Amino acid sequence: MKRQSFAFMVMTLMSQALWAVDVGLSGISRWNSGYEINTGEWQTNQLAIKPEIMARFDGGTKVTAKLLARWDLEDKLEPGRPAQPFRSGINRRIFPDNHTDLELRELFVDDYLGDTFVRIGKQQIVWGQADGLRVLDVINPLNHREFILPEMEDRRIPLWSAQVEMPMDSWSLQLVWVPDSTVTESPEPGAAYALLDDPFDGAGKLTVDRPKAFSESDYGARLGRYWNGWDLTFNYLYHTIDDPIITVDPAVRAIRASYNRSHLFGVTAANAFGDYTFRLEAGYESERQYASSAHGLQSTDELSYVLGLDYSGFTDTLVSGQFFQSIRDKGLDVPHTEENATLLLRRDFMNQVVQLESLLIYSFDNRDALWQVNVDYQVATNVILNTGANFFSGDREGQLGRFQDRSRLNLGIELGF
Repeated sequence: MKRQSFAFMVMTLMSQALWAVDVGLSGISRWNSGYEINTGEWQTNQLAIKPEIMARFDGGTKVTAKLLARWDLEDKLEPGRPAQPFRSGINRRIFPDNHTDLELRELFVDDYLGDTFVRIGKQQIVWGQADGLRVLDVINPLNHREFILPEMEDRRIPLWSAQVEMPMDSWSLQLVWVPDSTVTESPEPGAAYALLDDPFDGAGKLTVDRPKAFSESDYGARLGRYWNGWDLTFNYLYHTIDDPIITVDPAVRAIRASYNRSHLFGVTAANAFGDYTFRLEAGYESERQYASSAHGLQSTDELSYVLGLDYSGFTDTLVSGQFFQSIRDKGLDVPHTEENATLLLRRDFMNQVVQLESLLIYSFDNRDALWQVNVDYQVATNVILNTGANFFSGDREGQLGRFQDRSRLNLGIELGF
């Protein structure tokens, strides 16, 4: 009944678009080529078309649809037609052939009930102050098709969900409900950025025990306010942790991905002091499980935080640094702490016609790193040429160093319409 009621509510709101008085179409098409330095082969040659349709009508309601059509000539990022075991039935993509995938990225309705803002449909819900390193931005799972190389907006998997935002004196309250059971999507073994190993040389069977839709929904609340120059939020989320717990059963050649649920309590704070901006994001998970070959599943609570400092005192330049740490119980078969740092340099040239960006991500635990360099040249209002590189380095046992053979040079063009 809950499933049918939710679907009926969404379809009823979507049907209002038929009476729209203003319909607009925009979007981008992007060609990107990636050439692997070590192998001397093309990793990807892909065209992505992302149309966005927006319909407004007299009552103030707005309907937004975002689509994605993508063709990849190389078929190395997601070989063949993936089975999509990490996605719920209502959130799956279409693979007409080995080189093409089609997706309804987002489809949501916006409206106001008095001073209360309501958004219902397939969407991204973003929490937190950190860039790239997730502490509170965990409502939407991620697609690791190209690992962590794309922008976060392109990596998040939009979910069928609802959010409500309402003013409360000097505070604002956001409530979220996510019945969609999709979890973080890892490419299957054999893909360029496969995160799951198959110890059975292709003969293993992967089982993904996703949470149950509706009965194991995620839900939460965020309180926010501006106080004495500080932008503050206080967050709570009861959710499924989207990163899989991987166990292997050699007897039946089974690889199992399971998940645990947890209470997440968090806080963010940001303030500007002249040319400096300080950012803090912290989150406490009540339970996080890890798989151990010697001890089975191990549970721990976990505290994670990000400290960020941005400097904009140089002309047309931003310098941003972040430090990330996670702290777990001692005595586990995983490290007691985990530390990462990022350094971002961004500079505009020629009155913002050219933008140079350099991002370094470094893991102190495995001493591995990812360095991304990108240059955008805006040829015209709706035409951007792009070139850059992604360099992986360090210990092959690390999450970044394991892909050092995947370092690549990039070349692309983006057209707006």
